[in-house]
Amino acid sequence: MSERGLAVLSKQGLLGGAMTGKLKFCESCVMGKKRRLKFCHGKHTSTEKLQYVHSDLWGPSLALSHGRCRYFVTFIDDYSRKVLV
Repeated sequence: MSERGLAVLSKQGLLGGAMTGKLKFCESCVMGKKRRLKFCHGKHTSTEKLQYVHSDLWGPSLALSHGRCRYFVTFIDDYSRKVLV
């Protein structure tokens, strides 16, 4: 929260009498507000099935699946958009 925001909360009596003042510089806060670069758009065009396949791995999950698995992987065919998990 910014110094200005803390001052407003203090004036409204929402900080329980805590004193506000100058905040120290926090590099993590500045980096957290930084904009990230977007991925560039691919320049390929698939003309047949399984020519280009996207995949993603997810896990580990805290809860087990019915098959007692903690991870899953997805495959997506770029041409047909068929998904296999």
